[in-house]
Amino acid sequence: MDAWEARVKQSNIQYADGLRLLRQPVLPLVSMLRFLFLFDPRTSVGEVLDELPEPIETAGALYDRPRELLAGYGGSLARLEAMKQGRYSHVGVVDEENNPLDPLTADFVLLQQEVLTVELERINSLLCGPCGCDLCCTGPDAAMAQEFFEIPLAPGELESFPLTRHDSPASRRRRADDEDELRLGGRPFYRLDEPALVHWQNGWSMILPKGSDCPNLAPGTTRCRIYSGRPEVCRRPQIFPYMVEPFQGSGEPKAAYRLRRSLLAVTDCPYVSGLQDEIAAYAAACELHLVLKRNKL
Repeated sequence: MDAWEARVKQSNIQYADGLRLLRQPVLPLVSMLRFLFLFDPRTSVGEVLDELPEPIETAGALYDRPRELLAGYGGSLARLEAMKQGRYSHVGVVDEENNPLDPLTADFVLLQQEVLTVELERINSLLCGPCGCDLCCTGPDAAMAQEFFEIPLAPGELESFPLTRHDSPASRRRRADDEDELRLGGRPFYRLDEPALVHWQNGWSMILPKGSDCPNLAPGTTRCRIYSGRPEVCRRPQIFPYMVEPFQGSGEPKAAYRLRRSLLAVTDCPYVSGLQDEIAAYAAACELHLVLKRNKL
């Protein structure tokens, strides 16, 4: 067995549950269901879903239980019923040239973004645990260009972090990346001796200065002490869906999103780096452009 075969074998064992979902991307099934439903006389997505054949094989995947897989996205798929009846959200979406999409197409790409977000959070959770790294739990090391990492937090998540809180008119006027940087005790906020919680213009975040650790990282390990109750930001994937992205245009009516049809994978993460071929196959099956990028420089 050569080195490449050994890597593949180890990945298949270590990341088995996450790979199973990566190899059965739900978006092709969603597109298939949309086509069947919109041209079917029935008004219930569930009725069409119940009659899907099993298994289903596409150009990129074999789905042994497609009905069960799609059922996990029932709330999102129910929006197809409103689309079929001509009841649209009227959320503005433009294409890459800033041309407005028709309401049916706009609502469907928003549905796709919603499904991708949920699916990739599930995939991330299954890949993150076996990965066993602590890159998301530590500040920049001495060789990195960044002075700090920012971890956005919801107000209800603050109690999980026993850290000093900084909340002042000065902090609320700024964002962490503003050139007019916040100073605390005469020093830039990122030169504090330990992590801290800061209330910025856009909300609370934890600041991890160089060489620091999240207080919930168990010393000498890669184990999170609040893993089951960790903040939302810690549950997000290192594979980000960009079917659409937020957009503020100058036209009328103003669009809220721009169509991108992209997938961003952050290669700092060991499982992303090790599974690039599998992630590329997932992106191709979903008809998304894959962007590989490092965040920590």
